[in-house]
Amino acid sequence: MMRALIHTEYGDAERLSVGTVAKPAPGPGEVLIEVRAASVNTADVFQMRGVPRAVRMGNGVRRPRRTVLGHDLAGVVAELGEGVTSIAVGDRVFGEGIAAFAEFAVARADRLARVPEGMCSEHAASLPMAGLTALKAMEVARVQPGQRVVVTGAAGGVGQFALQLAKLRGAYVIAVCSGRNVDRVRELGPDEVIDYETQDVLATIGTCDVIIDNAGDIRIKDWRGIVPKGGVILPNAGVRGPDGGALMRVAKAQWHSIVAPQRVGTFLSKTNSAGLAHIGELAASGHIRPLVDTMFALDHAPEALARVGTHHARGKVIVTMDEGHKEARP
Repeated sequence: MMRALIHTEYGDAERLSVGTVAKPAPGPGEVLIEVRAASVNTADVFQMRGVPRAVRMGNGVRRPRRTVLGHDLAGVVAELGEGVTSIAVGDRVFGEGIAAFAEFAVARADRLARVPEGMCSEHAASLPMAGLTALKAMEVARVQPGQRVVVTGAAGGVGQFALQLAKLRGAYVIAVCSGRNVDRVRELGPDEVIDYETQDVLATIGTCDVIIDNAGDIRIKDWRGIVPKGGVILPNAGVRGPDGGALMRVAKAQWHSIVAPQRVGTFLSKTNSAGLAHIGELAASGHIRPLVDTMFALDHAPEALARVGTHHARGKVIVTMDEGHKEARP
């Protein structure tokens, strides 16, 4: 048996609990990981709430079939499933697991990579979904040196990595965030920081080549007004905004991709060992660094989900197996 964050009904974080469940066993191609840290993503909040309702497909329409949440994790390999040869028992790994907010979790071996030497589990756990999504945005947008790149939601999980990766590619980066996050975002090295609460974002930015919109507060139609022909607009927000909810935003992006002179589109990243190893090395070498908002022990994991659900976290929120603290702010 093991302790885990239990999710038996859709709703907000107060419906979650921490209790005891059966420890999973790895199947073919899988490994069992003793979890040291797991990070919370917006996708976990969507699954918790069952909203947008499309997330219920495959996981139960009325109540969740999978009763433990969580994807991104870092920990130590405890057991190998049949056919796994790329990882050994005792290896420190990070990547995408199944039901990660628990003392033990199963993960596919091809969705894991070894934690770089000297990197803590908390930082490693912050990288998979957000880091790989940001990497994918760079590839889709084909960010080039000298381009003016706008990153909204710059204090969030994907935004913090996107602005750092764009700078690494030689772009002129304009980060957009709330006033309370300006100083923390500025530490990540953008060329400009815009406070959307006090400044007119569209008027302040001027013409730009690439928009990576992780906030969804500005309509795609309005972004088109400051992006020239051949520029790129990538809406990447799951929360409701002026273009509607996540599915409506995808539909509108597809329509704009047909009629607009700019490249407009949504995208998905896929977790794989090579991508994880790459983003891990970038972090280990100091080319990017994770911005961590808060860490919660497993007993307080519902608070971690609630924190991300407010959309006000300044970087990644981490759940750790360290019983020694309730909450710590790095």
